[in-house]
Amino acid sequence: MKSKKLLSILAFLAVCLQVATAQQVYQATHYGEPGDIYLYNRFSPRLLNDEITKSGAGITWDMGSSSGLKTHPNRILEPGEGINQFNFLTVCSLGGFSTGDCLNVWNNTDQAVQLKDTLFLLNFILHDLQRYQAKAEDLLLENFIGFTVEIGGTPTQAAIVYEVPDTIMHFPVEYEDHWTSETRYGLDLNPAGQNILYHSIQTRVTTIDGWGTLETPYDTFENVLRLRSDILRIDTIVQDDTDTITLIADQVEYMWLDTNYALPIMTANGLITANDSVVINQVEYIYEASCPAPVWTVDAGAPVFYIDDTGSAPVDFNVLNPNANTYNWDFGDGQLGISTGSTSHVYNSPGQYNVVVIGCMTDCLPLNSCTLQIVSIEILDTTTSVVNIEGNALGIGIYPNPAAESINLFIPAGLGEQHYSIIDMTGRQVSSGVVSTGTSTIETSKLTDGIYTFQLRSTTSIDANVAFMRFMIKKE
Repeated sequence: MKSKKLLSILAFLAVCLQVATAQQVYQATHYGEPGDIYLYNRFSPRLLNDEITKSGAGITWDMGSSSGLKTHPNRILEPGEGINQFNFLTVCSLGGFSTGDCLNVWNNTDQAVQLKDTLFLLNFILHDLQRYQAKAEDLLLENFIGFTVEIGGTPTQAAIVYEVPDTIMHFPVEYEDHWTSETRYGLDLNPAGQNILYHSIQTRVTTIDGWGTLETPYDTFENVLRLRSDILRIDTIVQDDTDTITLIADQVEYMWLDTNYALPIMTANGLITANDSVVINQVEYIYEASCPAPVWTVDAGAPVFYIDDTGSAPVDFNVLNPNANTYNWDFGDGQLGISTGSTSHVYNSPGQYNVVVIGCMTDCLPLNSCTLQIVSIEILDTTTSVVNIEGNALGIGIYPNPAAESINLFIPAGLGEQHYSIIDMTGRQVSSGVVSTGTSTIETSKLTDGIYTFQLRSTTSIDANVAFMRFMIKKE
C-alpha cells in the first residue's frame, strides 16, 4: 500500500516537473508577415554583457537596469515596399547573376524586415537596411539584403544577393536545436565606375541555447526561447585587378523569441574575440507603449504684439498640458523650428501670422501619432505709425479707479470690438484679451499694487491708432 502511495507521489511530482520545465515551441505561424510593426528601445549594454550572454534552461535575463528611451520601429514590408523590382533586377546582375536567376530570387521572396541599422562596406555607408526573407512551414530563409547608398551624391537603392539563401530559423524552434548555413555573395563595382571586385563567404552556426524569462524596465516576458548565431565572414576585395585584401569578421547574433510576438522581443549583436569571449555592442528590446489621447494646446498669451524700439517683437508660445515628444513649428514668417515644449520666436515685420504647430508622439504606437494646431497672431509696428489717443476723448471709461479685484471697462458702441492689453510700469504686458462694446468686467485680482496702462485697438480697423488710459490697483 505504501509503495503504491509512493508511486502516486512520484508520478505527481514528475507531472509537476514537466509543467515547470516546459518550454514553448516557436512555429512558422508565430513569425510575422507584412504589416507587422513593433517599437524597439535601443541601448548600449555597458555592464550587462554577462547578463545578456548567459545560456541554459530556466534562465532569467535581467535588463532592468537599462534606463532611458531611444526608440525606433522595426516592421515587416512587402518586398516592393523596400526596393522595386526593376531596381532589384538591375543591381542583382552586379553580383554575377543572370536575369533569370535574379527573377527567380525575387519571385521566391515573401517579405522584408526593415531595420534601423547602418553598415559599412568598402567606401560606402549602407542606410535603411532591409532583410529580404522567404518563409516556409519549416524554414525562414534570407535571400538578400537591401539598402540605400549614396553614389555620386545621389541616394540609390541597391541590394546584395546571396548565391545560396542564408538559413535564419528552422521551424519549429525548440530548446537545444542547432543548424549550420553557408552562403556566398559578391559585387562587381566596375559598372559603377570603381575597379573593385568584392566577394564574401559567410558561415552561420545557430543553436537554441537557452530558455527562460526576459525582464526589461517596462515588461516581463515569461517562457521565451533564445537563439544564438555565430557568424564567420571572410571578405575578399580585389582592387585594380592586383591588390587583394582579405578581412575576417567573427560575429554573434542573439534573438529572444516569444510566441506572442511576430518579431524577436530582444536582439543583441556583438563580436567573438580571439579567446572565444563575446563582447556585445548593441541591444534592443520591444517597448510596448500606446500613444495617449493628445491634450496639448498652444497659447501665445495674446492675439496682438508690438514691435518695440529694438525693431522686433518677441512672442512666447506656451505649450499647455504637453504630452507630445516633439513640436514642429512653422512661425508663418518663413522660419521653422522644433522643440520638446514651449518656445519663443522673434518677429521683425508687422503683419498677420498663422503659426502652425504639429505635436508628435515618437515613442509610442501608432507610430508618429501627430496632431496640429494653428495659432493666429498680429504684429504691429508701434514705433512709426501708431497714433496714441486719450481714451476719455473717445468716450472710453474705467471704474472704479483705483481698483482692487476687478475693473469695469466701458466701450462706446461706435468704436466696435477692441483688443486690450494691460501694461505695467516696466512696459511688460501682464494681461490681454478682447472686449465688446458696452460694459465689460475684467479681473485684476492677480495684479499687484501700482499704476497700469490700458491700451485698446480695434480688432477690425486696419489703422494702428491706440487708445490708452491709466488706472491704479490698490488692494488695501
